[in-house]
Amino acid sequence: MLSDEERVELLRWAGGAVAPRLVERARIVLACADGQPNTRVAAEFKVSVDTVRKWRSRFAARRMAGLADEPRPGRRKLELVLSDDERAQLTRWARRAKTAQFLALRARIVLRCAEGGTNKQVAAELGVSEQPVSRWRARFVKRRLEGLVDEPRPGRPPSILLGQVEDVVVATLQSTPGQDTHWSRASMAARTGLSKSTIGRIWKRFDVKPHLQDAFNGGHPGQDSGGG
Repeated sequence: MLSDEERVELLRWAGGAVAPRLVERARIVLACADGQPNTRVAAEFKVSVDTVRKWRSRFAARRMAGLADEPRPGRRKLELVLSDDERAQLTRWARRAKTAQFLALRARIVLRCAEGGTNKQVAAELGVSEQPVSRWRARFVKRRLEGLVDEPRPGRPPSILLGQVEDVVVATLQSTPGQDTHWSRASMAARTGLSKSTIGRIWKRFDVKPHLQDAFNGGHPGQDSGGG
């Protein structure tokens, strides 16, 4: 027996308001509720009798919730819930025009996952494969914001902080080192206190090319930028 609310919701599902697999399940339950035997329902919807029996039983035990997909063993989607600070930082990364392209994409992936999107949905919306969506979802759940910035290496834990990485990227893209037209590894190392090799790794990871930033910064060789 269906309650009035259940029948209304099942009719909405059956009308196409949900994913096709849920449409089929709703139609099966409605047909069963109308008194049709499993064999007739199976023939009508071109499914097996076992399928009809499964969704009839699931609905009887758990009502509407029983029609939802159950997580696959060993492949349960990682829960992703953001704090206000994390959401604000991810939004800044995703929207800032000069954020390194890779970091902006990772931020958008996590933000969309946090809204409830499945890996498949997020991949389709952002024009990427499911593999990077799965990877950055898992990395964020495990290591939060720092998981999007620096990939851990076996036996070599990350030695620099998230803020330092962001500082290097933003400074490289949005400033110049005094009279020079662009940053060098040496000048950025002197500015940040990090080693030249660390600066090089950050630039490489985020595809930052300081020698191509002249046009953005508005400076030209031999021209005084007016900065002090």
